[in-house]
Amino acid sequence: MEWWQEFFEGDWIDLHPAYWTAVESAEQTDLIESCLGTRSKILDVPCGEGRIARRLAERGYQVTGVDQSSALLDLARRAAAAAGLSIGWEQRDMRDLPWNEEFDGVVCWWGSFGYFDDAGNQEFLEAVARVLRPGGRYLLEGHTVETVLPVFQPRSWQRVGKQLVLEEREWDHTTGHIRATWTFLTEGRTTSKEMSIRLYTYAQVVNMLTSAGFMKVRAIDPETSLDFRLGARRLVFVADT
Repeated sequence: MEWWQEFFEGDWIDLHPAYWTAVESAEQTDLIESCLGTRSKILDVPCGEGRIARRLAERGYQVTGVDQSSALLDLARRAAAAAGLSIGWEQRDMRDLPWNEEFDGVVCWWGSFGYFDDAGNQEFLEAVARVLRPGGRYLLEGHTVETVLPVFQPRSWQRVGKQLVLEEREWDHTTGHIRATWTFLTEGRTTSKEMSIRLYTYAQVVNMLTSAGFMKVRAIDPETSLDFRLGARRLVFVADT
């Protein structure tokens, strides 16, 4: 199995909903909304437990969420139902998007790009381009080489809810991957999971987006909403069809 087919289960299910505060999620949704403009029919892929999809739906957007994890989608469905929100949820590989020119906007939020090999990552971008209507917009948030390597740390600890989480990382310069082992300490119980993210340069991502069919690509710093500059810790690519 690929790492992403089993990573988002078990202890991750407890960690995921507690990872962001309500204020942080609202601020991220503010940025998404400002970038989307008047676009109203939105695809969130991968949507995880649906925190962004739910907040967009609360603001009046027509939202569909796609994720491969049945466990995360179960959380998403229950939370949306409890809030009285109408959101379409689909379990599928994010490269497998069956729509054609269906959405005004697509959102890929919080480091969910680079899960596959180069061909698979390109396939995902091409799938996104196909589901967007002419004039549609894609928001791709996450990391590039320029955001990660200047501040790279081989390990870090954080407390998320009731869990203490250790992330140990290594940079493989021969393949362009960040490989990480996540260790979860929960009430005396310890478990570990491994992941591997393909990390591209800014120029490489722009080239992949234009190859997928996007006509205009720029990037902003999500902390300032200004154009991306070296020194930003994350970035959001804004790509138009």
